[in-house]
Amino acid sequence: MSTVYFGSLEMNEPKSDSSLPAKLDMILDKLGLKDVVKDQTVAIKMHLGYNTGYTTVHPFLVRRVVKALKDAQGRPFITDDHHAVATATARGYTPEVLGCPIIPAAGFGEKHFYDHKFRYKNIERFRVAGDLADASVLLDLSHAKGHNTCGFGGAIKNMAIGGVTSKTRIDIHNSAHYDAYWEKDRCSLKEKHVDTCPFECISWKQEKLRILFDGCNQCMRCVEAATDGCIQINPVNFESFQEALAISAREVLSHFEKDMIFFVNVALDITPYCDCWGFTTPNVIPDIGILASRDIVAVDQATLDLIAKKGLIEEDVPRWLEVRPEKHLHPFQRIHGSLKDPYLALKHAERLGLGTRSYKIEEVMPAEKRRLPRPAKIKPPGLKPSRT
Repeated sequence: MSTVYFGSLEMNEPKSDSSLPAKLDMILDKLGLKDVVKDQTVAIKMHLGYNTGYTTVHPFLVRRVVKALKDAQGRPFITDDHHAVATATARGYTPEVLGCPIIPAAGFGEKHFYDHKFRYKNIERFRVAGDLADASVLLDLSHAKGHNTCGFGGAIKNMAIGGVTSKTRIDIHNSAHYDAYWEKDRCSLKEKHVDTCPFECISWKQEKLRILFDGCNQCMRCVEAATDGCIQINPVNFESFQEALAISAREVLSHFEKDMIFFVNVALDITPYCDCWGFTTPNVIPDIGILASRDIVAVDQATLDLIAKKGLIEEDVPRWLEVRPEKHLHPFQRIHGSLKDPYLALKHAERLGLGTRSYKIEEVMPAEKRRLPRPAKIKPPGLKPSRT
């Protein structure tokens, strides 16, 4: 069982020492990160977002992490893919604000990477970002949110997709198309199938039907309309992406000593999409706080469990998404489809030896550890009957 440190939004008293940034400081102390970073280069892998997205990890919190590392005599740098780094200034991420350099994970042009030959379906190799891998210490600083392809974007997704080159990212997404879902010989309606999907997830090009599984919520309208039986929506087409994530995360993490890897999930501004979409939607889950662990599987498991406990803010779900009525489903399954089980990547990561889904929560609290009772409700004075 792994320990997951948790800083909630709850405040015990009206002082900054009781606020979330102070709890972040305590979490970093609990992790022991400061004990190993002296004279070491520390890669802080985060998603800097794109375009008009503004709900990634707040620059103030990032600077707090950087300061803690520098105070411990570490040499931190922020890293993400070269496109995000090139446009990070527009979203408030600058070396002056964050307090350290911002470096493309595989260099500009993605020319620096390590080639890991490993065959998984359509994928022949995983190209791990070189500048990220060359660091001595890794801090996976993730924005916890939904994800239209796998249901959830957390620590595993941040490593698996953000720690490799764009070629590998594309290959991971294309793994959904490895297993057949369309039978050409049985197809009689051909391009007419395109009109059956209200989410525009079906395309017809060069006499081939293609389903965009990233946007498919398994409404099954296409299957019902395909009276010739040529289309199937199968679990394997969705799980392939999740298994590829676990494999990719393993390849990235293999470059670091186990006691030099740390994971922090910031569960604030929890939107339904990955930050790579380049825009911000309303939050669909109430803010939770910050979770951290030395176990990548445990920190994602705990984050998903707390999200499930909080539940979906249905009125804030973007109008183009359908909300499933089944309350037993995870909130992210209710908006992205039941086959996009957000726990699948964790199951595969555990199988590959990256960590355990068994965890215990250790909540960090200010110096005053006991929770103060809320003041008793003030009863309004009784009203005398008016005279008539």
